[in-house]
Amino acid sequence: MPYLVAGVVFVGVLCAFDLVLTLAVVRRLREHAALLESGRAQAPFTPAGTALPEFTASALDGSTITRAFFTGPTIVGLFSTTCAGCRERLPEFTDQIRGSDSRHVLAVIEGEQAEAEPFITALSPLATVVIEPVHGPVNAAFGHPATPSFYIVDGDAVVTSSTLTPAGLPVPART
Repeated sequence: MPYLVAGVVFVGVLCAFDLVLTLAVVRRLREHAALLESGRAQAPFTPAGTALPEFTASALDGSTITRAFFTGPTIVGLFSTTCAGCRERLPEFTDQIRGSDSRHVLAVIEGEQAEAEPFITALSPLATVVIEPVHGPVNAAFGHPATPSFYIVDGDAVVTSSTLTPAGLPVPART
């Protein structure tokens, strides 16, 4: 009989503990729902309509990249050498930009050059490539978004489209 009482008490305590945890999870979910509804949640990428601030970076070909680089619709891909998703999206991005030689393309790789070799090999023939350290000038201009992220930037250096997948980008017509 004492074992039965101890078992019932143990199950009761366990159920009470489970109820407290469940209420905590429900409270946290309500906080997140309110945060999302209020619009205060930060998007993982730079939203359309964002004007890029002044920045200066050096491309692998020796050219200097500034806001003036954006002379028309330009595709921008932001990658990181430490990002598994970036390695997964790289072939999709190269397929997306391979279709037209007339498109202006900027690929920014965050990390050390030695670690960026697979990105450099795939992107150099198709895009202007910038290798920069963590929190480098181009990533800072885009507000340190999640990587990978992909953009269309117009001739006034304003983001017109942004997405987390290359397939989500509208292909710009270049005149």
